[in-house]
Amino acid sequence: MFDRTKGVGDLPLEKIALFRHVAPESLQGIIDCCEIRNLKRRETLLFPERVNRELYILLSGRLRIHLQDPGSEPIAYIGPGEVAGELSVIDGNPTSAYVIADEDSSVMVMEQELVWSLATVSHAAAYNLLTMLSGRLRNANRCIGEKMLQEHAYHSYGTVDALTGMHNRYWLDEALTRMVHRAARSASALSVLMLDIDNFKEFNDTHGHLSGDRAIHTVAQTVLESLRPTVMAARYGGDEFLVAIPDVALETALEIAGRLRQKVAAKEIPHHPAPLPPLTVSIGVADVAPGQSAVDVIAAADAALYRAKMLGRDTVSP
Repeated sequence: MFDRTKGVGDLPLEKIALFRHVAPESLQGIIDCCEIRNLKRRETLLFPERVNRELYILLSGRLRIHLQDPGSEPIAYIGPGEVAGELSVIDGNPTSAYVIADEDSSVMVMEQELVWSLATVSHAAAYNLLTMLSGRLRNANRCIGEKMLQEHAYHSYGTVDALTGMHNRYWLDEALTRMVHRAARSASALSVLMLDIDNFKEFNDTHGHLSGDRAIHTVAQTVLESLRPTVMAARYGGDEFLVAIPDVALETALEIAGRLRQKVAAKEIPHHPAPLPPLTVSIGVADVAPGQSAVDVIAAADAALYRAKMLGRDTVSP
């Protein structure tokens, strides 16, 4: 398993951060006591708030770190030669994040006692531990700083459309990008609906802009009331709306869009002394294909919406 002149497995010693500049004779007995563990893609190596007494050296593959849940954006990736679990090994506290295999990977497992034995006999190993800890803290500071800037931007620009109560375009650009990345990582489905109110300009010209605002509000509320909480809905602009449905393939999304179209068509627009006639919507539906970005899937849904308009409006098109 270990040749002191070469490394561990196919990974040279100089590529392993903990062993950098450590004399091979200091490593021989310690590495012989370590096991090699293989991880399948998406297998969780570490869970937050759990006791951990092992340090993991990545030999091949890639690991990702999540602070919130496995579906959230990774805050960092770990490549071959880097380590995971060092914080809990050093301070004895439970782990603070998920560490998940981003692809099939293998790790060398060092028990806590072996880590401290190596740090005791080798100043270079102790220095390497401190360097890795410093890098982890700097990355945490960077994430905190980015989060604060993001929250400041949300506060400055707002994320809710005042007329409809939906999320706005600014929020949509950020949220949909995260959803597309999450779908790609987990190989799960994600469908997007683009809705447009039919003949809205004529409605505005006939009934006035105040009635037009009521119409947009009514359609938006109908959309929100018809969808489950995990579905993302936003006002895309003017009389257009976008709905993103996670874990739903195109065929099911078309059925959802059909029901949504019917509900909008049955909804009267509040007006005094009598309600205005209902409006209809055309809906384009697209699903996220491998390699697509949020911009790509919006363009695909918009093209499907155009096809729905060409079919005569008040219809759904993939």
